[in-house]
Amino acid sequence: MKLLKHLFQSICAGLFWVGSTTTVQAGAVPPADRTITGTVTSLSPSGQPEALPGVNVTLKGSARGTLSDAGGKYTLEVPDNGGVLIFSFVGYASQEIEVGSASIVNAAMVPDNKSLEEVVVIGYGTARKSDLAGSVASISEAAIKQMPITSMEQAMQGRMPGVQVQQSSGQPGAGISIRVRGASSIAGGNEPLYVIDGLPQYNDDPKLANGLATINPADIATIEVLKDAASTAIYGSRGSNGVVMITSKTGRAGKPVISFESSAGVQSIRQKLDLMNAAEYLDYTKAFYRNSNMTVPAELANFNGTTDTDWQGEVLRDAIFTNNNLSVSGGSDRTKYFISGGYLDQQGIITNTGYKRGALRLNVDSKVSDRFSVQGRMTASRGAQRGFSPGLGDNARNFGKSGIGGTLQSVPVAPVYNENGTYSNPVFFSFNTPDNENPVAFAKEALDKSTTTRVQGGVDFRVELVKNLTNNTRFFGDFYHIRKDLYFPRVLLSAGSGIGFAQLGNYDKLSLLAEDYLEYKVDLSEKSYLDVVAGVSLQKDRTNSTDLEASGFGSDVLKNYNFSSAASISKPVTDIVEQAVASAFGRLRLTLQNKYLFSASLRRDGASVFAQNNKYGVFPSVSGAWKLSEEPFMTGLKWISNAKIRASWGKAGNPAIRPYQSLLLGRIVNTGQGAGAGLAVGIAPTFPNPDLKWETGVQTDIGFDADFFGSRIRLGVDYYIKTTRDLLTLVQVAPSAGIGAGIASSPGQILQNAGTVRNKGWEFSLGATLFENENWSIELDANLSTNQNKVIATKDGKDVPNYVANDASRSTSIIRKGYPLSAFFGPRFTGLNDAGVPQYENLNGDKNAAGEDIINSADNQFLGSPYPKVFYGLAPRIKFRKLSLSMLWAGVEGAIINNVGLGFLTNPTAISSSNKLMAAKTFYPVPSQAAANKHLVGSSRFMESGDFFRMRNIRLGYDFSFPDSRFIRAVNLYLSGQNLLTFTKYSGFDPEVNSLSGNDRRQGLDFAAYPSAKTVTLGAGITF
Repeated sequence: MKLLKHLFQSICAGLFWVGSTTTVQAGAVPPADRTITGTVTSLSPSGQPEALPGVNVTLKGSARGTLSDAGGKYTLEVPDNGGVLIFSFVGYASQEIEVGSASIVNAAMVPDNKSLEEVVVIGYGTARKSDLAGSVASISEAAIKQMPITSMEQAMQGRMPGVQVQQSSGQPGAGISIRVRGASSIAGGNEPLYVIDGLPQYNDDPKLANGLATINPADIATIEVLKDAASTAIYGSRGSNGVVMITSKTGRAGKPVISFESSAGVQSIRQKLDLMNAAEYLDYTKAFYRNSNMTVPAELANFNGTTDTDWQGEVLRDAIFTNNNLSVSGGSDRTKYFISGGYLDQQGIITNTGYKRGALRLNVDSKVSDRFSVQGRMTASRGAQRGFSPGLGDNARNFGKSGIGGTLQSVPVAPVYNENGTYSNPVFFSFNTPDNENPVAFAKEALDKSTTTRVQGGVDFRVELVKNLTNNTRFFGDFYHIRKDLYFPRVLLSAGSGIGFAQLGNYDKLSLLAEDYLEYKVDLSEKSYLDVVAGVSLQKDRTNSTDLEASGFGSDVLKNYNFSSAASISKPVTDIVEQAVASAFGRLRLTLQNKYLFSASLRRDGASVFAQNNKYGVFPSVSGAWKLSEEPFMTGLKWISNAKIRASWGKAGNPAIRPYQSLLLGRIVNTGQGAGAGLAVGIAPTFPNPDLKWETGVQTDIGFDADFFGSRIRLGVDYYIKTTRDLLTLVQVAPSAGIGAGIASSPGQILQNAGTVRNKGWEFSLGATLFENENWSIELDANLSTNQNKVIATKDGKDVPNYVANDASRSTSIIRKGYPLSAFFGPRFTGLNDAGVPQYENLNGDKNAAGEDIINSADNQFLGSPYPKVFYGLAPRIKFRKLSLSMLWAGVEGAIINNVGLGFLTNPTAISSSNKLMAAKTFYPVPSQAAANKHLVGSSRFMESGDFFRMRNIRLGYDFSFPDSRFIRAVNLYLSGQNLLTFTKYSGFDPEVNSLSGNDRRQGLDFAAYPSAKTVTLGAGITF
């Protein structure tokens, strides 16, 4: 493995050498007179000299140079009068050795510990991690490459303390929600701010349109997450939910390096749900009628069909995916480049679903002169996602009208096709639910597609004005277009109403950024350092949207591409939304004697989304750290390599609302004008609130970092308290008030600052090099985080309900003082009585005339939280020479899932119902109407533990090196698996589920979510 490490480093050094030779003009090289040879070595972990391949050996003042080979040997032609040889290597101090008359010149390279220190990206700059007083988690390029991922967020799963990453569904290209130190907003988003190569942006809707999936993960060099307020306050009004810093790859000086990686894999369902077969369904349905003292319908009693359709098997498949990435990088000392292209084709495990993405990138860094440099970034991508019509939790896309819900509800006695080849109607019996589609028809005939085209790029200018003072100017732009196509053909009798239903949405967003900031860096002494940043920023966003809807098509051929042929066309809905943020910011970082660290930042933001009385906000932070290991009294403790205590305090904001919500506007509504008067079109004025302001998160963090035994053991501990005040929330008022909160809200709601939420918890990270010698290396990284989420205050102490127009999600979440956000409230199931009827805890003891318990909202009690109390990750790695094995395990504890599907599929009734889970026999051994009348989907019976422990990834790889080849430098072959093992008690498809948007209040729902897959991947990486 040492040889492999050295080979990788030699490639980096080779790039530098070739780049340096390109700056010398042809003809400037003096003729060679004699040959110099030598060996380059370094000390092994055991202290013995060993060959160091790939060292850059150049003749000072010329273009002559070479690289040491696998044995550390080199040969170089030099003038007869000798000269000076420069030996340079990544991670080692450069050396200059006078040749003189010698014919053999050997070099012993010494590690440069300062250059080996981890450098992380922070807001408007970089810093050595050992010099940080804030809390920052990072992922390296090597860790990103360990998993075959389609979106950058997936690389973060299970690797960062305090950062919970949750995929909303198993749909390829689906959104992923990220929570940094818990959820803290009611009406606003809880997603972090992403800063990609300096451009701040949000992943606007991680469920419906995952904009980050358009960024090719193969282009990413590092990911850093700023967690505490001292780190995020530099981003002011947008930093409350944490900041994810993403840096793309750059070139290195040297001859071009061509890298190609190709992988292919097979995905399959992790587990199918145990549904009733035809015989079981018929027996259970007949038992329901008999136990209810009802006559068994003749169509059921006389049924003698032999069809037994496995609807899950009909729509599920083993899915293939391929991922190919090609990059070219290189350059000279003055100009470096990185060019890449990638194409992903990922089938979904459900027929006719999947995700495709093509991406191109060009990164250029040019040092125009000793004082002036330019950095350019440009990427373009196009992604297309085909879905299976997920349930949206409303009446139009309820459980049965969704692809997965319809699959689970369809009765097994119905065939896929009629005898004439047409699709059968899964509403097989007259008593079956009408909200059900033929799943195969849904999968093969419906159109549910999102296409995202994105172009993002910008340029940074850096000018050294005087010594130690530089000016940085940045111009960036981000444009993306999303087209959403939906068409339910006439063969879909429910969703398409038998006449065809179409939707078309076009959404354009343009974001422009202009920033300018000064940076002053100076060494006050050998061990003291000052870094000051001050600047201004302006970012403007403009979003255009057009939505069309129509029904009644004479043909399905053109799908939603010809709205003019529809019998009924709704009025187009168009919108233009603009917003801007203007800012001034500054930060000071001071290091004294390399042991006392101090940092302070201040940002003032002005945002157009807020009303006139609170257009501006100020967000300060302060932090400090003490490097104990640098103190004289620690010198005797040789086993402690580094020890640092740090503390921070700061404020950061969350805009949390959409533009125009604070203004007096009119909203077109259909409204009743009295009994018998019907509906009339009118205007509902919004209720202006000139005092709306940012949600503000105030956070205190105390941390401890330590390295032991020469950094063989690395420990990090944090304790934080984050209190978010002035929560923005929509408050419901009486409909008779005739007011509403305006854009993107429902009539009868007003927007106010009302509420406080607190998150507090511990974070632990541990890294260990358990064993290492020339052949073996065994390493382990682990992290564990706890979080307690609690609502401290609400408006007048009242509950904040989850009001959603036409809600059909069966969510029971409310926001109540003293409980977590989106906590589940409902009746607590206590068991079945002798007649098989469910019973619930009667909190107030009220009963009806028959002496039976009356169970209503007064009996609702706290049933759990959708947010885990503990989440953790474990990543062991073993290397033997060129063979490597790595794993990533992750898990959560304390989360509750509202399994709505379990509630629907265990209802004992046969009336307006369809197929059921086998669990229904356990839930209701004696199915009856009496039992069905007390079947409460929102009760504790259907709240299940979301705890799991999962092997996210396992990877076995082998490295081949070709030191004597002029064509192929190295090859890496690997076999990996994802989600192969999951330990959980959850009865649904997958415990890692959140059917509705990450910004929806209705959290923790499993509402016909796309099932997750397990994957086996074979891949190869080749470096030329």
